Amino acid sequence: MNDDPCGLWPVAPSETVGATLADPGLSADRFSVVVVLTVSIAEDSWLKGSTPLEGDDDWREILIPGGRGIAEYRINQDTHNVVLTRIVSF
Repeated sequence: MNDDPCGLWPVAPSETVGATLADPGLSADRFSVVVVLTVSIAEDSWLKGSTPLEGDDDWREILIPGGRGIAEYRINQDTHNVVLTRIVSF
């Protein structure tokens, strides 16, 4: 759990996620939900409801609100940032 009082953790999309978000076929609703989720991750990288992947607490997955899919992200505690690595839409 993050006890760091430094505030927001920058969240950057991976190249794959960036391409997904830049796709003109992506609905505004789905884009908005991912942006809101990204802000939530920036506020608390160990979000309630997120689970570690492969036994690594810094490698997380969380359901995208509204049953829209799963997001995966990697927390780098050394550099105090997060990379949104994958979005899997349902």
